[in-house]
Amino acid sequence: MPEAPRPVSILLVDDRPENLTALRAILADQPGYELVEAATSEDALRELLKRDFALVLLDAFLPGMDGFEIARLMKDRERTRDIPIIFLTASGIDQELLRRAYDVGAADYLIKPVSAELVRAKVAVFADLARKNAQIKEQAGRIQEAERREQAIQVADMRLASERRYRQLAESIPQIVWRALPDGQVEYWNHRWYEFTGGEEGMTAEESWSYLHQDDRERCRAEWKTALREGTPFQCEARIRRKDGVHRWHLLRALPERNRDGELMAWLGTDTDIDDRKRADDERIELLVRERAARFEAEASQKRAAELYVEAREAVRLRDDFLTVAAHELRTPLTTLRLQAQQLARVQENDASRSVLRSVERLCKLVDQLLDVSKLGGGRVQLQMEHADLRSVVRDTAARLGDEAARNGCVITIEDEGPVLADFDPLRIEQVLANLMVNAIKYGRGKPIEVKVRREGLRARVQVSDHGIGVAEEQQARIFERFARAVSVREYGGLGLGLFITKQIVDAHGGNIRVQSEAGEGATFLVDLPLSQPHSSAVEVH
Repeated sequence: MPEAPRPVSILLVDDRPENLTALRAILADQPGYELVEAATSEDALRELLKRDFALVLLDAFLPGMDGFEIARLMKDRERTRDIPIIFLTASGIDQELLRRAYDVGAADYLIKPVSAELVRAKVAVFADLARKNAQIKEQAGRIQEAERREQAIQVADMRLASERRYRQLAESIPQIVWRALPDGQVEYWNHRWYEFTGGEEGMTAEESWSYLHQDDRERCRAEWKTALREGTPFQCEARIRRKDGVHRWHLLRALPERNRDGELMAWLGTDTDIDDRKRADDERIELLVRERAARFEAEASQKRAAELYVEAREAVRLRDDFLTVAAHELRTPLTTLRLQAQQLARVQENDASRSVLRSVERLCKLVDQLLDVSKLGGGRVQLQMEHADLRSVVRDTAARLGDEAARNGCVITIEDEGPVLADFDPLRIEQVLANLMVNAIKYGRGKPIEVKVRREGLRARVQVSDHGIGVAEEQQARIFERFARAVSVREYGGLGLGLFITKQIVDAHGGNIRVQSEAGEGATFLVDLPLSQPHSSAVEVH
């Protein structure tokens, strides 16, 4: 017995009952048709809202809202736009009506009175089309359902494989790894947890809290509860008890795992051993505290040193002021004493008078040195530049000191290559040469002294060498400082100002002075002066 065709609904719309009766008579004996009648446009629209139809036989000229308007409303609605429409008209259809029908989506038309065979044939075509569309939709639905089920199986397999990979990965890393349900119940610990704590597998989340140090436990539990309540990442530092009873610092972290819809699925957590880093941080903090304390002490010491420096400078200033005043006060009586000693030496030509004169001259030199230091320090000395022969100044100075050198068993020899013309202050350069030769006599007593003067390029050089006690290397830089001495004042007298004054005068000329020496091997002082000065008149020393 053939299978009954799938039922399809057909909407018949006509304002004349006799026309509806005729259509029902034609189609009622056809199997699988469910006929629905509508006498007005309102009834037709109402039926279209209730169910789906395979076909609509629609009178084109209904009173009120005609068939064309109903067709237009059907095409505007997504549910009804694909329902085929066959227009029914009692009059012949012209080109204009045909155009209007197709514009609103008509599939065909019939002219009243209708032919039963033609109605059955056209309706059968659209009914079969509707049945096939329904079958296609059902098959598509079944295919989609099968695909959905297949995808679900694949997703389940992938999830299972992912879970296995996750477990394998968790077991392979050195950190403690755990997984908890959305309510916080731990469902998985990797083997590292059990190795570290010595706990038994299958422990509950409540039991795992007992491995935290009692001073950290409540704090971490509170932070964990907050994370569970708000769905935010969890992080806490706590000490976990090792199986040997030792507690080590760990960083406890957990991130919420969510699905595509943002729903919380699980918590993925790790416990990382940070004990060594924690101890290093503590040591670093302690070191920083010590460093800051040391810096504070250094700053205090530096501040005290600055205060002492200011005090020392003030003391030096007071000393210089005192020496300046003392030198000025001594100069007038010493001048009178020098004249009397010179007169005594001329009248009484004996050793006693000459010794008195030498002592007075020495005292006058010391006073002059004190005055020079005062003037040089205050920048009040002016150089009276002249274009003169440096060789002549060297010879005159050596001749003037010849007697003193002889008394100390020294012989001064001069080596030159002819005149050396240069711009300099003769009196001040003579003072420089005298200081160097007097030092050579003092520290090289009983041994020869060599003085060389020559021109080297654009500079003039004077070299004074002795064979005395020499200057140790560590003393060579400071012997040019004020009141500096390289030897004991008990063995060699003086104020320690000669070389200081010498360097100040040489520097004022734009030259330089240095020493070459070794302890016990004598000393050589080298003075270099420019041959020409930018100004040959008076130059103020600063």
